[in-house]
Amino acid sequence: MAQKGLSLSIQTVKALSKRDLYSTLRSWGIYVVAFLSFIASSFILKNYLDSIKADDILISADPLNYPLFVSVIIISFYLAILSAISISREKDQGTLEVLFYGPVSSFTYILGKYIKDILTYLVIVVFFLVYFWGVSLLTNLGFSYGLLKTILVSIFSVSCIISFGLFISCLTGKMRNSIIWLVGILALFLAIQIGQSILLGMPEENMSPVLTYLGDTLSVVSQGINWISPFSYLTRGIDSVYLDNTLLYGLNILYSLAYSAILLLLSIFILKRKGVKG
Repeated sequence: MAQKGLSLSIQTVKALSKRDLYSTLRSWGIYVVAFLSFIASSFILKNYLDSIKADDILISADPLNYPLFVSVIIISFYLAILSAISISREKDQGTLEVLFYGPVSSFTYILGKYIKDILTYLVIVVFFLVYFWGVSLLTNLGFSYGLLKTILVSIFSVSCIISFGLFISCLTGKMRNSIIWLVGILALFLAIQIGQSILLGMPEENMSPVLTYLGDTLSVVSQGINWISPFSYLTRGIDSVYLDNTLLYGLNILYSLAYSAILLLLSIFILKRKGVKG
C-alpha cells in the first residue's frame, strides 16, 4: 500500500509539473524576459569592450560572469513573481479546489509547482549557454570554467527564489496581494542593503550620532537579511566563484538547498492549515 501511494504521488507530481511547464513554455512571458535580460547583458558587455579598447587591458579573468549575474537577476525576479502568483491565481480561479478533489495533496501540489519552475529555469540555462557561447566567439572573451560554475550555482540560488515565491503565494490569499507582498519584501531587503552601503561609505567624522546608530542597526539587520533574502544566496554563490573558494562554493549550495527545503515545507504546512480556499 505504501509503495502504491508513493507511486501515485510521483505520478501526480509529474502530471502537475508537466501541465504547468507546458503552459509556461507556450506563453511569451518567459521568452520576452529572457530577451530583455540578454539586452541588459549586451549593454554591459559593450561598455566592457569599450573600456578594453580605451585602456588596452583585460580587467577580469571571467568577463562574462557579471553580465550573466544581471541576466540571472532579471530571470529569477520574473520566476519569483510567477511562483508568487501561481497558487493564489488558482485559488482565485477556483481550479485549486477542483484539483484537491483528486489525488492531489499539499505536498504533491507544492512539489509540482517547484519542479515546474526549476525546469523552466533549466530551459533558460540552455539559452544562457547558447548566448554566452556566441558572445565568446564574437568578442574573444573567454567562455571560462568560472562561468560554468556560476551557471551551476545559479540553479541552486534560483531554487531559493522560487521557494520564496511559493511561500509568499501560500501566505497570501489574492493574486494581487501576492505580487504586492513579494515586491514590497524584496524592495525592503534592497533598501536595507543600499542604506547600509551608503552609510558604510560615509566618513565616520561626518556622521552624527543618529547616523552612527542607524548604521550599526542596519549592519545587524543586514546580517539577518543575508540569510532570509533569497537573492543573497545568488550573490554569495557568485562571490565564491570570484574568490575561487571551493569550500564556500560547496557550502553555499548546501545552504541554498536547506533554505529551499525549509520554505517548501513551510509552504506545505501553511497550505494544509489554510486549505484550498484560504
